[in-house]
Amino acid sequence: MASYARDWDRFNAAGVQLAAISVDPVANNRAMIDKLILPFPLLSDPDGRVIKEWGVWNDGDGGVAKPSIFAVARDGSIRWSYIGTDFADRPRDEELIESLRGLG
Repeated sequence: MASYARDWDRFNAAGVQLAAISVDPVANNRAMIDKLILPFPLLSDPDGRVIKEWGVWNDGDGGVAKPSIFAVARDGSIRWSYIGTDFADRPRDEELIESLRGLG
């Protein structure tokens, strides 16, 4: 998330709006927003309801989400997705920005 915050201007230039969802409680997410100075919302899903509905719940790690990115178009359709295998498996920022460009 920190790298996404650093590349915030590039996301804006590409017409991308970001939001993150975590199983952590609101207080933990507020601390993370403050620590990383995130310019986008970090939403709490402590019961994993949304995370389970989107198919990225990982029981094997004690109930956490797989690192995932979904590009949702203005019409609500999922236009691009990336689901990692572990906490460090994420696309490079450049790959993400290029994949999202023009999906509006």
